[in-house]
This record gives sequence, structure tokens and C-alpha cells, in this order.
Amino acid sequence: MVCDAVFTDYDNDGWEDLILAGEWMPITFLKNDKGVFKNTSKSSGVNDKTGWWNTIAPGDFDNDGDIDYIVGNHGNNSFYKASEKYPAFITAKDFDNNGSYDAFPSLFLRDQNGDMQEFPAQTRDDVIKQMISMRNKFQNYKSFAVATMDQILPAEQRVGALRLSANYSLSSYLRNDGNGKFTITALLGQAQVSVLNGITVEDYNGDGNLDVVINGNDYGTEVSVGRYDALNGLLLMGDGKGNFKPLSILESGIFIPGNGKALVGLRGANGKYLLAASQNRGALKVFELKRSIKNIPVKPDDESAVFKFRNGKSQKQEIYYGSSFLSQSGRFLNVGNQVVSVMITNTANKTRKIDIN
Repeated sequence: MVCDAVFTDYDNDGWEDLILAGEWMPITFLKNDKGVFKNTSKSSGVNDKTGWWNTIAPGDFDNDGDIDYIVGNHGNNSFYKASEKYPAFITAKDFDNNGSYDAFPSLFLRDQNGDMQEFPAQTRDDVIKQMISMRNKFQNYKSFAVATMDQILPAEQRVGALRLSANYSLSSYLRNDGNGKFTITALLGQAQVSVLNGITVEDYNGDGNLDVVINGNDYGTEVSVGRYDALNGLLLMGDGKGNFKPLSILESGIFIPGNGKALVGLRGANGKYLLAASQNRGALKVFELKRSIKNIPVKPDDESAVFKFRNGKSQKQEIYYGSSFLSQSGRFLNVGNQVVSVMITNTANKTRKIDIN
């Protein structure tokens, strides 16, 4: 199930590619081969990381001229623990032949002997709602409590079933190594306490390095699992080398404690930068960056920009339509004090240079 997508030139060949993030799937890379999209995920270096990928945000975080990515996942603060050795599964089929799919999530837990076994994630009552025949098969809660998935759905019953797995639940940083190859690194623990949704990428402190603000949580979970509500929003300061430092609420001023969803950057009056955060069934929160910044409005066909800094380094930024969770930030470029010029390229590969006073 695809949850987010971004058009981005991940291999720096001048053609906009497509990256997909979704549940029960790896991060999927579709290379734009002169107008024809080809799935190159198998050679990406991260194709073995299947997860509940929820959101993706691009940025040149290590200042090497290509685009890296922050990818939001389920996090590690959950009943559903997934790893390569002990994945989470979902098994689906019309098991009772009544014309509708029956889906059974499962995960590894310790049995009575302390051994890891695959057990159904749901309770007996939930499973009976899916298949009434389970009432006779497991006539009491005790018998169901010790039943593994092999006992719930024997191998012969699972023939022809759809079976998907997730083996990686950590929100992560994808470092672009060039030629369509990536290295994945889990974000710090403060970013793993809940589901990640909205992500914005900007240089918030003006040091020439891209930073990340994160919004999250999910109140729409099953009662037996409980809602994911541990994240209060988070600002990660980048060091220009692909590393991030989390700031406390007191340091950052970011406090989004509700069921956070979209997160977008907006142009305010008099050079102010605004951050708008939506919360499902909650108030829209708007934050104002304390320092004034220069911003450059972009044209409808502008595609990317290269920032030149006073220290001689450069940084690539792409200009997107829709690059935040279920929403879109304003189309403009923030220019920090370290920037001396910006070279903007449009979809026709024409460039224009803007010198910064």
C-alpha cells in the first residue's frame, strides 16, 4: 500500500525519477529512463528493508551535490517488533469461502518454553469476527492463547494466500552513494518513539546545513494495540555530514503533541518563515522562525537550485510539487546568511543565477 511518493532525480542524470514509500514493501525506486520508468529497487542497496514506510522527504543532507532522503516508518515503540530474523507478517485469503478476504497479522513472541514462535497479533474475539469457524476450533481463550499461526492456519490452508512481511520498523536516513545506491542509517531514538508523518527540510539555523522537523503519531489504531501518541514533534539539526542532533522542546520551540499529520513550510510577511502543523481532530499549529530570512519565489517550471556558500561549498536543492505528508509546502527557496548565489534550473534545463547581497 503506497503511502507517499516524491518525484526526484536521485541519480543526478537530469531526469526526474520516482520514489515510493508504503506498507509491507521496500522503499521503491523507479528510474526515469528518458520517459520510461524502470524499477531499479533491487540494486538500490536497501531493497531488503521492508517496513511500514509512511513518508519520505528529500534533501542534500551531506552537501555532496546529490539528494538524500529521510524516510518515516512505524518506529520502535510498538507491540509490533519487526526484524530480519523475526519479521511481522500479514496473511490474507478467503479462508472460509464466503466471498471476502480474511486478513491475519502476526508477529513473533515467546511461547511457554521461551522460544520465539509466530503468533496471531489479534485476540480470539477479533479472529472469530473474521472467521466464525474459529469459535469451534478454539473453544476457550486458553487454547487460543497458546496457538501459533501454524495451528491457527495450517500450511495446507494457507496455500494460495497472500503473505507479506515487514522486517524493518525504524525511521531512517538514506544516504545517496551515487549510481542509484544508498546506505540506510536509523535515525536517533527520539525519532523512533512513534509513527512519523509530516517532515519538512530547511536550514533553520542558517549554518548552511539542512535540518529536519518531524510531525507524527497515530490515534487510529486498534483498541488492543493502543494509540501511538509519544511524539511531541521533533527538530533534528543537521551537521552537513548526514548526522543529526535532536533538540528538546525548550530548545526548538516545536511542540505538536496531538495526532499530527501534515507539516508544511510557508512564506510569512516581512521575511518570516512559518511552519504549519495539522493535527487530526485538533488545532492547526503555526510556528514562526525567530530569525528573519531571505526567500526567493520560484517559477512554475523551476526544478532545482544549487546554493553557493561563502566557504566555497555548494548544496543542491530540488523544488517540488507535493513533498510533505498529504500536503505541499510553499514553493520558495530560503536563503541563509552563508549563501552568496543561487543557480536555478527549470524543466527545460535553462538556468538563471541570483546573486545574494
